[in-house]
Amino acid sequence: MVVLGGSLLLTKQQADRAADESITRALAATRSAIDDALAARGQALLQSASVVAQVPDYVARISEALRQDNRANLLDQADEFRDQVGAAWALITDGSGILRAHTDLRNLAGDSLGEGALVGLPLEGQAAAGTWIEPGSDEAPDDDLLFQAVGVPIKSPGGTTVYGVLVAAVPIDSTLAGHLKQNTDSDILFFVLDQEGKPVPTVSTVATAALQGTMSGAGDWGTALSDTAEVGVRWRVGDETLVGTVGPLNTAAGYPVAGYVGLRSRDEELAPFARLRTTIIRAFAAGLALAVLSSLVVAGGITRPVRRLVQATREVADGRYDVPIDARSRDEIGELAGAFRRMVQELKEKQDLVEFLSAGGQTVALTPDQVVQVTRGAAGATARIATQPADMLEIGGVLAGRYEIKKVLGAGGMGVVYRAHDRDLDEVVAIKTLKPDVVAADANSLERFKQEIRLARRITHRNVVRTHDLGEVNGVYYITMEYVEGTSLKDLIRKRGRLPVSVTLTVGKQLCRALEVAHEQGVVHRDIKPQNIVVDPTGFLKVMDFGIARHTEGTRLGEGLTQAGTAIGTPEYMAPEQLMGEAVDPRADLYAAGAVLYECVSGRNVFSAPTLMALMAKHLEETPLDPRQLNPEVPESLSRVILRALAKKREERWQSAAELHRALEEIRVEEPAAA
Repeated sequence: MVVLGGSLLLTKQQADRAADESITRALAATRSAIDDALAARGQALLQSASVVAQVPDYVARISEALRQDNRANLLDQADEFRDQVGAAWALITDGSGILRAHTDLRNLAGDSLGEGALVGLPLEGQAAAGTWIEPGSDEAPDDDLLFQAVGVPIKSPGGTTVYGVLVAAVPIDSTLAGHLKQNTDSDILFFVLDQEGKPVPTVSTVATAALQGTMSGAGDWGTALSDTAEVGVRWRVGDETLVGTVGPLNTAAGYPVAGYVGLRSRDEELAPFARLRTTIIRAFAAGLALAVLSSLVVAGGITRPVRRLVQATREVADGRYDVPIDARSRDEIGELAGAFRRMVQELKEKQDLVEFLSAGGQTVALTPDQVVQVTRGAAGATARIATQPADMLEIGGVLAGRYEIKKVLGAGGMGVVYRAHDRDLDEVVAIKTLKPDVVAADANSLERFKQEIRLARRITHRNVVRTHDLGEVNGVYYITMEYVEGTSLKDLIRKRGRLPVSVTLTVGKQLCRALEVAHEQGVVHRDIKPQNIVVDPTGFLKVMDFGIARHTEGTRLGEGLTQAGTAIGTPEYMAPEQLMGEAVDPRADLYAAGAVLYECVSGRNVFSAPTLMALMAKHLEETPLDPRQLNPEVPESLSRVILRALAKKREERWQSAAELHRALEEIRVEEPAAA
C-alpha cells in the first residue's frame, strides 16, 4: 500500500509538471495568434482606409463639402468610406480635428477630436491605429464597446494639404472572439479598464459573471499591461482552474485602455492523469478486496461472524446496503447464496411488475374503423350484415370478457366494425371482427395480419388512427382500434361537393404527416382513399387502416373492393405499379394522396370508367385532366403539386411525404387561380 501510494504521488507530480509545461506552450501560441490576428486585421483596415482617403474624386468632394459646411454630403461620403473599407462605422473631421460627420451618430458634430493621437497624428500627415472605446448607453453604462480603429489624412496623392481625417473602425465582438477560439483552442476574453484601472469584461467565449470578481481583485491591471513582460493569470472559477495569458490593447498613443485574456483549463490538461489515477485506485480497491477475501478464507472457521454475514445479506435484500461483510464459511455460504438468489428473484419480480403495469398503460385499445363505413348509419350497416348473421356479435354482449358491444358501425369485405366499451380501461374503443372465411381462405393470412399489426402498432401520431391489437375468442378474430368520432372525407365530399382550396391544403398537410411517420416505420398503407380518412369535429384528420386495409376484398368499383388474386387496394386511387401487381414503396401512397387531393378540389375521381379493366387502362395510360379545368379556383401551384403526385413513373413523383408536405406548405390560398 505504501509503494502504491508513493507511485500515485510521484505520478501526480509528474503529470502536474507536464500539464503546466503544455499549458505554457499553448498559451504562448495563443497570445502570438491573437496578436497576429489583431495586427493583420488592423493593417488591412489601415491600408483600405489610406487608399480611399486619397482618391482624388473623394478628396475633391470632401474638401468642397467642408468648405460649404454641407453635412449631408459629408455624411454620404462617410457612409461610402465605411462601405468601401468594410468598417462598422466611419467619421470625418475637418482640418482642425473638429467632427463633421459620423455614420452611426448622424446628429453629432462639432466635437474636437484633434487632441487624440488617432486624429492628431493624421492631421500631421501620418496614419494612426489603436483601440477605440465606445461608451455604453445611459440605460447600460457598463456595456462599453471595443473597436479597432485607424485614422488617415484626407489629402490628394502626393499632396501636403490635409483637408481632414477619416477614422474607420471594426468591432472587437463575439464573432472575432469565436474565430480566435477556433484557431487557438483557447477561450478568449476581451475587457476594458475602468477609471480605477480595473477590468470590465466586454466580449468573452466563457461566462463572465464568475470571472468578474476574480479579475477585479487581481491588482492594478493598467500597470501590468504597461509592462512589456508577459502577464499570466491563474484563476479558480467554481471547480475549475483556469490559466491564462494577458495582452494589452493600446490607444494610438500607446496607452493600454483595454486588453485580452487567453484562457485554458488546467483540469482538461490533467484529464489523462485523472483517468490513470482512477484506474490505479480501482486496481488498489480490487487488490484490497482480494486481501479481504483472503482474510475471510482464513477466518472461515469462526461461526459467529459467518452468521452475522448471513444476517447482513438478508438486510441487503431488504434494501439496506451499508451492512459490512466480514466473514465467510462453507456452510453459511450456501445460506448466503440462497439469500442472494431470493433477493435477485424478488428484484426481478418487482421489475416484471413494473414492466407489466407500464405495458398495460400502453395496451389501451384506441379506435376507429378502417372502413369508410365508420360514418355511415347503423341502419345501412345492419342491412348489409343481414346477409351474414353468422358474423354478427350480439349488441349488449361482451367479447373476450372485456369489450361490451354497444353498436354496429359498419361492415366490409373483411368483417363487421363495432363500437364497444372496454370495461378494463373504462373507455370507448372500436372493434373489427374478421370474417372466418377471410382467415380460412389463406393459411398464411393470419400470420400476415399479425405481422401487419406489429408494424401498424409502431405508428403513434395524432393524424393516425392507432391499430392496437389482434385477439381471438372461440374462433372469432378481432382487431381493437382507437375510436374516433367524426365523418369520413368521402362522405364530406359527397355531401359538400368539392372542397375549398384552404380545406384541401389542410387535408393534404395532415395526410402527409401521417404518411411520413408511417413510412419512417417502414409501413406502406397501400389503400389511401377518402373512405379511409376521418375528420373529427375539432378539425383533426385521422388516417385509418394502417396494416389491414390492404386485405379488403370485393367486386365493385368505387367501394375499395378487389378480386382475389388481383392487386391489393382501391383501383380509383392505385398507382400504376400497384395496379400491375408490382412491388410498391412509399411513392405508391403519394400517388394515392394526389388522387385524394384531386378529388377534394374537383369533387370527382381522377379517372372514372364502367369496368375495372377500363379504369386500370386510364391509370396506366391517360394523363389526368388539369384540376383547374374542373375548378377555376385552384391555384396553378396546387395543380402542379397534384399532377406531379399523379405521375405515371414513380421516379417523377414526389419522393417522400415530407417533400410533398413542404410543397403544400409553399402554396398560398390567395394565389391567383386559373383565368
